[in-house]
Amino acid sequence: MPESSFLPLLSRAPWAPGLGAAADQHAAAVRDIIEASGLPVTRATLRDYLDGFLEALEETGWRLGSRLDWHAQRMLAVQRLIDQS
Repeated sequence: MPESSFLPLLSRAPWAPGLGAAADQHAAAVRDIIEASGLPVTRATLRDYLDGFLEALEETGWRLGSRLDWHAQRMLAVQRLIDQS
C-alpha cells in the first residue's frame, strides 16, 4: 500500500451516524465496482482497489482536511470492508 500520512488519522475517525450511512453507500459502490470487473470481493481485491485509489489521490495532490470529504469517506469504507473480511 502506498505510504500515506492520512491513513492513521482516518483509522481513528469517529463513526457518527451519518458517516456510517455514507460508508455503507461507499462500501456498496466499491463492491459493485470490483464485482463488475469480474473479480471476487476479497481482502486482496479490496487492498488493490485502495492502493489504486490512494495513488490517484496522491497524483491529484489531495490532502486530508478537517472534514471527512467524499474521498476520506471512500477510504474509510474500503478499510472497514477489509477489516470485516
